[in-house]
Amino acid sequence: MRVSFFSLGCDKNTVDSEKILKKFIKDHDVEVVQDAKDADIAIVNTCSFILDAKKESIDCIKQLVELKKKGHLKEILVLGCLVSENQITHKYDELFNEVTYALSFDKYKNDLDSMNDRVSDILSFSSSIKICDGCDKYCSYCIIPYLKGRFKSNEPQNIIEEVKKLSQNGVKELMVVGQDVLHYGIDIRDNKFFNKNEKPIVTLINEISKISGMEWIRLLYCYPEEIDESVIRLIKENKKVLKYIDMPIQHSSDKILKLMNRQTTKESIKNIVKKLKSEIKDICIRTTIIVGFPGETEDDFDDLKSFIKEIEFDKLGVFTYSREKLSKSYYMKNQIDDEIKEERKKIILDIQRNIVKKNNEKKIGLCYKAIVEGKIDAHDNFYLVRPYFNARGIDDCVFVKSKKTLISGSFIDIKIIGAKDYDLYGEIL
Repeated sequence: MRVSFFSLGCDKNTVDSEKILKKFIKDHDVEVVQDAKDADIAIVNTCSFILDAKKESIDCIKQLVELKKKGHLKEILVLGCLVSENQITHKYDELFNEVTYALSFDKYKNDLDSMNDRVSDILSFSSSIKICDGCDKYCSYCIIPYLKGRFKSNEPQNIIEEVKKLSQNGVKELMVVGQDVLHYGIDIRDNKFFNKNEKPIVTLINEISKISGMEWIRLLYCYPEEIDESVIRLIKENKKVLKYIDMPIQHSSDKILKLMNRQTTKESIKNIVKKLKSEIKDICIRTTIIVGFPGETEDDFDDLKSFIKEIEFDKLGVFTYSREKLSKSYYMKNQIDDEIKEERKKIILDIQRNIVKKNNEKKIGLCYKAIVEGKIDAHDNFYLVRPYFNARGIDDCVFVKSKKTLISGSFIDIKIIGAKDYDLYGEIL
C-alpha cells in the first residue's frame, strides 16, 4: 500500500505525526508517497485550536474526499484535535461521514508518549521534541484542556532516548515544545531522575545537552509565571541552550488578563522581562498576544500598545481572538466585531515593525554563529541562515551570498552588513 500523510498545526502535532507514520509503516507493509493522487491511503493529523486551523483541516479533508470520489484513494484516516472536538460537539459529523475512519487523539496519545521511533526521512538538522501535553491552566480563550486533557509530562528516560535517536539521524538543533514547557515534570516530581533543588525542566535540559551532536537547544512556549532563578541560570550558563525564549503573554491589561484567566499581571510580566534582559546578555524574547478579546475596550487596547512600545519584544506574533464554543470566553458578553479585531491587529503589527526595524539596525556590524537553512537562488548563490535569535519555521532568516557551496545544517560565522524592516543581510567571515 502507498500512504500519503498530512500533518497540520503546530510543532507538537508534527512530532506526533512523525511517530504515527513510523508506527503505521511498522504495523503495515506501506510505502510513503508525497502526492495523495499516488496513494491508496491518506492520513491527516488535524488541528482545531482556532478557527483558521479548523478551516485548514476541513479544507484538507474535503480535497482528499474529492480525490477518493475520483478513484485516487481507497481510504482516508483522520486523526487529532478536530476529531476530539467532534466527539465533544458533533460539529463535523457530515464531514466525517465521508471519511473511512476517524480516530480520537485520546486513543493513541499514550502510545505516542512512550514511542522513541519517528520517521527519519522527514527529519533534518532541526527538529522538535514534545516533552509534555495537555494543560491545567484553563485560560478562558483556550480549548486545549478539552482536546488534549490534563497536563501530562512524558517520562524523562523516554525523552532522552528519543533525543539520542534524533541526534543519530543528524539533528543538531532541538526545539523543546509542549503546552506548558516550564511546568514539565511537576506531575512526576518523585522520579529519581530530577534534581530536587531545581525545576524538573532544568534537570531534563541539562541532561539533553550532554548528548553528543546536539548543538543548539531552543525553549518554546514558556509561561512567564514559570520562569524562576533556575530557568534563568539554565539559559545563562548552559552553552547549548540558546539565549532565546518563547514567552506568550497574551495581553498587558490586568482586567483582560484576569478575564483570560492568566496567572500573571502586567507588573509581573514587566518584572520577568526586566530580569531576563538584565541577567542574560543579548537574550531574544518572543511573545504572542491576542487582540479583540471580549470586553477589550479602547483603554485596554491603549494599555497594550503602550506596553509593547515600552518593553520592545524582539519577536511578537498577534492573533485576533477566535471564539471557540468549548472555551469559557465563548459565553462572555461584549464580543468584539471582526473588523475591530483586524484593525487592532494591524496597529500592533505596525508598532512591532518599527521596533524590529530599530533592533535590526543595531545588529549591523555584529557577528554571529548561524546554522545554514539552504540555498534560495540557484543563480545568484544566495543562502538563508539563522543565528540564535531566529527560530526555524517561526522567525525570519538572514540572507548571505556565497560562491562556495554551503551545506544545510552546517554552522558558519557571519557578520550582519545590512537591514531592511524584518530582513537582515550578512556576509560570511
